[in-house]
Amino acid sequence: MDHTMPQGTDGRRRFADMVRIEAMNGGFIRADEERRLLQDGMARYNLTLEEARGVLLSTVNDQGFSLQRSTEAEIRDLILVQSARSRGRRLSRGEFDQAVDMYRAKTKGRVSADEARQRVKAIMEENDVRPKRSGWVIRSRRWYNSIKAT
Repeated sequence: MDHTMPQGTDGRRRFADMVRIEAMNGGFIRADEERRLLQDGMARYNLTLEEARGVLLSTVNDQGFSLQRSTEAEIRDLILVQSARSRGRRLSRGEFDQAVDMYRAKTKGRVSADEARQRVKAIMEENDVRPKRSGWVIRSRRWYNSIKAT
């Protein structure tokens, strides 16, 4: 038997420790970090993908961490609910700002305001939600168009 690879419970425990270490820099795990962690769980700790995902999710939940993937799913749901209230699935500037604030709160501030705006805009575009015009005199979508695409 090869003793270089941790087996079973020990492997799961050590993988959970790795997840904790990864999240030490703010409690937020980006999608690319999550993917790398799962690959490490399989390669270094001899876990199946399902085992690695289970350990990752339970560790994230136990420690109060957040995953970019889960955060973006929650923001998508918020945007879809807000935009469903308007004709033509549109989001107001205020609703957009609220989604950006929620994104930053869920990511524990590890994402800059600019990056959060870019991610929320990308989520809108992926879900065919358009911005509402905004402004007192000249109503435009400049507030939305000025956000750089990711």
